[in-house]
Amino acid sequence: MPINEYKIKFTPVAQEDLDQIYEYIVNKLFAENTANDLMGKIETEIMRLKQFPFSCSHVLDEALKTRGYRRFIVDNYIVFYLVNETEKQVIIMRILYGARDYENLM
Repeated sequence: MPINEYKIKFTPVAQEDLDQIYEYIVNKLFAENTANDLMGKIETEIMRLKQFPFSCSHVLDEALKTRGYRRFIVDNYIVFYLVNETEKQVIIMRILYGARDYENLM
């Protein structure tokens, strides 16, 4: 790992979000290729944060913004994360469907 790279860490709930998204698309929408494509897109964007952890904007919600939450969008999903500069970590907090009321889920 290059010296300036951040480590990526998923919270258990974020990993569960990812698993549930995949399962929903495969089992309810019967679209395994779509699920695999989406997982690839999300992974690519998350891995980009290793080198550019501050490249995404803060969330709009003021309470979450003051806690340092950032977000980016992949298709219909929002990935929420925090940057821990001391530990050089990007912590993926949640991955939620964009139409959900995310403020109450954080």
